[in-house]
Amino acid sequence: DSGSARPPRRAMAKFGICAVFALALTPALASEDARSLSLPRSVAEAGGLAAWNAATAESEALARMLAGLVQATSVEEALVEVRAVLSLGHMIWAYAYMRALHTKDERLYFKTLLAAPELLLPVVYTPTVGEACQKFGQLPLHLRGCFVSLADKGRVREVLEEYAIAAGLVVSAVSVRADGSTGPMYAVDAIVFTDGGRILGLGDLGAWGMGIPIGKLDLYTVCAGFDPRRTVPILLDVGISPPAGNTAHLHIDSSPRYLGERQPRQFGISGAGTQISTALHGPDGLVAEFTRAATSLFGQHVLLQFEDFNSNDAFPLLEATRHKVLSYNDDIQGTAAVTVAGLLGALRLRATAETVIDETGEVDEAELLQSKLRTQRFLFHGSGAANLGAARLLV
Repeated sequence: DSGSARPPRRAMAKFGICAVFALALTPALASEDARSLSLPRSVAEAGGLAAWNAATAESEALARMLAGLVQATSVEEALVEVRAVLSLGHMIWAYAYMRALHTKDERLYFKTLLAAPELLLPVVYTPTVGEACQKFGQLPLHLRGCFVSLADKGRVREVLEEYAIAAGLVVSAVSVRADGSTGPMYAVDAIVFTDGGRILGLGDLGAWGMGIPIGKLDLYTVCAGFDPRRTVPILLDVGISPPAGNTAHLHIDSSPRYLGERQPRQFGISGAGTQISTALHGPDGLVAEFTRAATSLFGQHVLLQFEDFNSNDAFPLLEATRHKVLSYNDDIQGTAAVTVAGLLGALRLRATAETVIDETGEVDEAELLQSKLRTQRFLFHGSGAANLGAARLLV
């Protein structure tokens, strides 16, 4: 029932949820007062979230109207409200409703997701999140999400610590950290971070890409039982490409509602001859500083997941990081692994059928699968990180 802290059994059984945190959540990031560095630079310069959302009469009205949509105090009421919005036939409004619900009542937000994952996961993540990122500047900005600007290079640790304190992630006031320093210890299990360089198939959306790490971590909570209070979505803001850099040719760099750094993304040529976003790479690059700061503050156990980086950046960044810290690229490793597993499963079904017909003795199933795999021809539509990752696994 709506008053229970236990997630619905149907959702738990279907998604294998180990939701031991039992949704006993307290509102996180209840105030922006303690934040300046970890907000997007344009938002901080505007005077904070409230000022940003009220910058124009239209943005103020939209924020007020969307907040007013959320009247629910129970899961049943929230589902009625979101279904009412969905009945209009455009999921972006349901996305906006769910983000407003999260801001108003984080506990109710996740209970509602758990009650109807089949209905709501496509709302809070793909396919809706792509459009949400393209319209991120038009939608009201909420407190969740840490923005690390290239302008703050050299003080990334300070940015992360500001967000951790504002989010209430402190678990002990004084501890000896992994790097030997002394200070507060924070409870963080997973970080999903992106530079917005290739959001889904939509190209460079820059700081508007924050919708991706937010949505991905919501999936981790609903499908894997991650405590959302111990996760951090992060956007590494290293500039934005011109309209040709995104598939819809949006003029993001000149939009008055663009909240990130307006400087052009700087490109260079890697040792492999590929075009890369230079600010991210090298021992003094932003990714290296970020990983050092994150593991220093949150410990070596924290999972750092690369998300939606351009392929030319994703592969060398993962290779430079994976043997040093607990890191993972969902496209190169996750999607690719599932794709190859599906191909192997299909070949296994075919090979098993053929083995039954032609069986002359015991067959080494692994060797049989490998031999069948070598005879196949695969067509990859596109050269994104997931396809390249799958190709690497296959060969």
